[in-house]
Amino acid sequence: MTVAVRPRRARRLGRHTSTDATRRYFDKRADAFDGFYAKSNQRFLRAGPWTGRELAASLLSEHPGSTVLDVGCGPGRVAEAVIDAGAAAYTGIDLSSRMLTLARERLDGRPTVELVEGDFLDSDVGGRFDIVLALGLFDYLPDPPRAAEWMRTRCSSLLLASFTRWEWVKGPIRHFHYELLHRCPIRDYDEASAEAMLDAAGFAGVDFVLRGPRGFFVAAVPE
Repeated sequence: MTVAVRPRRARRLGRHTSTDATRRYFDKRADAFDGFYAKSNQRFLRAGPWTGRELAASLLSEHPGSTVLDVGCGPGRVAEAVIDAGAAAYTGIDLSSRMLTLARERLDGRPTVELVEGDFLDSDVGGRFDIVLALGLFDYLPDPPRAAEWMRTRCSSLLLASFTRWEWVKGPIRHFHYELLHRCPIRDYDEASAEAMLDAAGFAGVDFVLRGPRGFFVAAVPE
């Protein structure tokens, strides 16, 4: 049985202050984050990134030839998987310059790949994409409803997003690590709040494709 809890809010900071803190955090930890994928034991310690990559690749294998927008693309591990699974074109956006350096090295030589550095809300990425990915992203957003609306305007077929829920074992440690030690504000969600936000942004048919004790994955179709 899934128990919904009231979402805990990140500390109130201006959008750009919060964004700068997130950028600094991931610039410092890009190589360590990338290294999670190279160590099989990390799959059990931090399953979210692995699961997100597998779900994205599975989605592309079911819809080969799709165009993909990956918001918060990180070091290119998801990109590698979805391109191999059949994506026709891939665009990734990330705040972290170091993350994008790793992504460029990993994706060098692959055609139809575009990588953009900066805040996606201020980006000039135009047009619509068949599939929009937001994996491990919503945790760090200062204005999630605005972000969901932005994604809906650029999504023609399907959004795949992940959300972290509050849980009493890891939750306090996680917030201490990010917010107190590194001044990087984060959020937690429950199913009801995530569904309401996506519905208000103009997504319909919200489907919880995978649920776990620490989070869940959502597939949503734009209206």
